[in-house]
Amino acid sequence: MPVHVFTEAERARRNRFPEALTYEDLVTFFTLSERDLDSIPRYSAAHNRLGYALQLCTLRFMGFVPDDLTSAPPAAVAFLAQQLAVSPEALTAYGSRAHTRQDHLHAAQIHLGYRKVGKPDIDALADWLLARALEHDKPTLLYELTCEKLRTEQLVRPGVTRLERWVAEARERAQEETFRQLLPLLTDDCMRLLDTLLEV
Repeated sequence: MPVHVFTEAERARRNRFPEALTYEDLVTFFTLSERDLDSIPRYSAAHNRLGYALQLCTLRFMGFVPDDLTSAPPAAVAFLAQQLAVSPEALTAYGSRAHTRQDHLHAAQIHLGYRKVGKPDIDALADWLLARALEHDKPTLLYELTCEKLRTEQLVRPGVTRLERWVAEARERAQEETFRQLLPLLTDDCMRLLDTLLEV
């Protein structure tokens, strides 16, 4: 069974920001609460405050943060910049130190209650995904359900390739389980009856 669910272009699209946001998503996910504002270091540079806020809100919105923050929808950057009273262009200076960005991402995860996927999570998710695969065989639907499950559990979404592998494994297990459940029903009489359905 092939592991890849998406084409290279589709995979890249799912690893980056959407090109645009709805107004509802902008307000729901990119409005900074008082608690959010309190988590931002008050005396850091404008680009660091904006970069941290963007990572925090993106994690809340997407369940992960794409590598290229400068590709974030301009409306989201401007909306956050206005709340922080900084220039949207300040974002271009963010991330010059890799450690700063990693520290901010870690702080945003703690602030929102997110954590990385661990072995127990993978095992539990595999069982959950098997149950979904027994209900639905469409790989893209299983992928979307998995992303939603990760967001609900506040687990940082891994890369698309890893998720594709989980979906492929679940579909394979579902096929094996379906065959195992049907096998006792396939008596000689049943198989003869089924064969007659093929006769014109």
